[in-house]
Formats: sequence, structure tokens, C-alpha cells
Amino acid sequence: MRISGDIEVDLPELIQDLCAALSERGTAFALFVDELQDLDPPLLRALLVAQHRAAQRSWPFHIIGAGLPHLPGILAESRSYAVRLFDYRTIARLSDDQARSALVDPVAPRQVSFEGAALDYLLERSGGYPYFLQEFGWAVWEVAPGPVITLDDARTGTAIGIDRLDAGFFRGRWNRATRSERRLLVAMAEDGEGPSLSSDVARRMQLRPSSLGPYRANLISKGLVYSPDHGRLAHTVPGMASYVDRHREDLD
Repeated sequence: MRISGDIEVDLPELIQDLCAALSERGTAFALFVDELQDLDPPLLRALLVAQHRAAQRSWPFHIIGAGLPHLPGILAESRSYAVRLFDYRTIARLSDDQARSALVDPVAPRQVSFEGAALDYLLERSGGYPYFLQEFGWAVWEVAPGPVITLDDARTGTAIGIDRLDAGFFRGRWNRATRSERRLLVAMAEDGEGPSLSSDVARRMQLRPSSLGPYRANLISKGLVYSPDHGRLAHTVPGMASYVDRHREDLD
């Protein structure tokens, strides 16, 4: 293929050549992308063009992406036809049975088990969210001295897990926001997991509702909040409001 220097031209042509070779072998190529909303706009547009062309011409090429709740809007802004390209699935909290399995199944081959109260505590504190289960499960494994994980082990491990989440997962998101934008996050925290009414957030910030727009738009573009419905705002990750509540005195 000839290189034009335009990624929206070159990438689909590269994929076309690749798919021609794959078709001869009866195989396919799948591109897995995490945090799809964070791709550079030119690269994202090029991938959407390639996937659109693949769908039209039956190329064995597929994009499997994961991202935050505002990802469908970003895709639609990049290319309007993106809404028709993908099968969207929402991944949120696990069911109680799934969450229990996520904790119990990995340790069972090591002859480790949980007290019922310990397991219930971990499920309640994690809210069933996969990443929190991973952090709490890791911490509990590290602190538990015996083959039976007790309620005290679960409490200690959860405290360690929350500290780790605060230092990395939540703090990293908080640091993306400017001082003014953080005022909006603090105002949202009063509603817990939310969502929050934009009018309530503006009132708490002592702003006119119309003045909230720039803060809202900036936080949406940074992937910190999204709008699940008209006039409402929600955090893109669970537990952000609790993080703000835990650190109100030292957040600046």
C-alpha cells in the first residue's frame, strides 16, 4: 500500500490488505481497546472509518472497545454512523451470586474459604463492582493469616483496599479537575451515588443554572461526569461521591 500520511486513509487501507490475507486463511482480526474514549480523535475517527468499511464490505475485522458511560456520545460526535456500528452493552455491578463467585472461586483451589459474615461484608462494601472486588479480594488475601477468612480479615482488607483506591483510582480522577471544577464534584457528592439535578448542583455552588455549563462540559470531556438524562449529572465511576466525603477536609 502507498502511504498518504492521512491516518483516516492509510489505516483502512492497511486493514483492507490485512483482511484480504486473513480471508484466504479463514481467520479474522479483532482489535481490543480499553478506555476507548481516551484515544486521540484522529485515531478514533480512523478506526471508525475502518470498522464502517469492514461492515460494508464484510471484512473479517472487528473492534471490541470498553469505556466510560459517555463513550457512545463521543463515538457519535466522531462519526455520526458510529451509533449503528456497535452492539452496546452496559457493564455495571455484578449480581450477588456473580460477586460471591469472584471472591470464592479463585481461592477455593488453595483450600481457602470465607466466613459467611466476611463474604457479606465484602459484597456490601464493594457494591458488587468488579474492580472494587478485585482490590478488596487482593487485600484480604494478603492480611488473612489462616485458611478461613474472617469478618475481621474482611474489615482490615477493605480498609487497605479503600486506601489503595483513594490513592490511585479516585485521586487520579480528582487531579484531572481544576479547582473550580472540583467545586462541582463536591456539590454532587451531597447526592451520594446520584445522579444529581443540575439545578441543585448550581444552587449549592451559588451559581445560576446557565453558568454551570462550562464546568459541566469540561468535566464531561475529562470523563469525570456524564449526563444520564436531561438536566442530570452522574459520576462516571462508582464511589466518587464517597471519596469526596472521606476527604472533604484535605481536598484542594
